[in-house]
Amino acid sequence: MAFLSRAILSLSIALSSTAAFAQKPCDVELRHGLIITDDVIRIVDKGQTRVQINNNTQLFIRGYWVDLGEDESKVLEQFSQGIRQTVPELVNLATDGVNLGLSAIEQVVEGMSDKEPEVLKTQLQYVERALMDKFKRGDDFFFIAPQSLSQIDDFFTKEISQKIHSAVHGSLGAILVSLGDAFKSREGNIEDRINDMGQRMDIITKEIDKSLQKKADQLELKASEYCEYLNTLDVTESRLQAIVPGMADFDLVQIKS
Repeated sequence: MAFLSRAILSLSIALSSTAAFAQKPCDVELRHGLIITDDVIRIVDKGQTRVQINNNTQLFIRGYWVDLGEDESKVLEQFSQGIRQTVPELVNLATDGVNLGLSAIEQVVEGMSDKEPEVLKTQLQYVERALMDKFKRGDDFFFIAPQSLSQIDDFFTKEISQKIHSAVHGSLGAILVSLGDAFKSREGNIEDRINDMGQRMDIITKEIDKSLQKKADQLELKASEYCEYLNTLDVTESRLQAIVPGMADFDLVQIKS
């Protein structure tokens, strides 16, 4: 079970990133989605790019280029660099280890049965989809959806945790059916396999809960760091809005406290 414990611990690494906001040292909200690549930042609203920053220096609002002077361009660059210093790390923390953890759960459950229960596959897809609706990364981009960053811990410790539990326990019925078929055909010791299955399920559930809590504790350490960065980003955004009033229509960072 050492591999499972390590994998689920890896899953918890992502969850810890959210726990930093559990005590809400600052109430931060991203009011629009963000897509970040090496060269471009897009502020997205309702699936449409509303603001685009190319190479940290070129600004487009609603598709129209905004001519900036040298001093104005410096403020834009500070805003762009501030986004790059915070959002990709946040997305990484939210996604690192999740796929590995889900894969480990899948492998353990498969090991109890001759085939992977369809309910497990479906439930794990729900977990991945819920995560990708909030955070996504590829080889050349990062995405974060509009959301309250002070409530990310709830998303992981409640919604994601509940979905993982459903995936694990929802597989029990399908596994029992498989074991019943094995019993009918006199394949193996049905009592030993059922006991082993129950023990493994119990270990998986406890490790998930333990890891989620550990992640919550670990991410408290990140809270003050993110608050400082995001407060600075909010100040820079306000300066940019004073220079380019059109930016106020797509206010990105909102500090509520």
